[in-house]
Amino acid sequence: MAPKPPKKVLYTQAQIAQRLDAMAAQILKDYKGKRLLCLVVLRGGFFFAADLIRRIAPLDPELDFVRLTSYVGARSGGEPVFRGQLPPCSGYDVLVIEDLVDTGTTLSTLDQAIRAQGPNSLRYAVAVDKKARRKVEFTADYIAFDLERDVFLVGYGMDHEGKFRTLPDIREAAQ
Repeated sequence: MAPKPPKKVLYTQAQIAQRLDAMAAQILKDYKGKRLLCLVVLRGGFFFAADLIRRIAPLDPELDFVRLTSYVGARSGGEPVFRGQLPPCSGYDVLVIEDLVDTGTTLSTLDQAIRAQGPNSLRYAVAVDKKARRKVEFTADYIAFDLERDVFLVGYGMDHEGKFRTLPDIREAAQ
């Protein structure tokens, strides 16, 4: 029998849509006339990215993916590991799209790798910026939700051991 999804909803579908609209409006202004590459961090960033990219479609962004992880079960487990290669970023204005900033180590590692390629610019859009467990300084440019508490999140791309990723909202899960 499959586990039941957590009931405590932190951010509803409507709240997510409202924040996406606001983020997209700013991104449309910031990237007008630029050669935009949306670099989606898999797997968690996929749902957030799909919704955000549809809203910025007038920019006709290019799209690519990167997969790296530092999670083991419910906790960020240390040094991020790339799964595959980072796509070419030189000559692009890169927008990295990710579901969650937790300790900051994953996006900090990715940041160094992208900057080594010499993109025109590099910014980050995240669904949730969870600052309570930050280990390295990292600041996203576009943030849907700031979360100061140390809670484990599921839904809208975020999972617990592969479960609950497809929930349409963001929920607090027991750790």
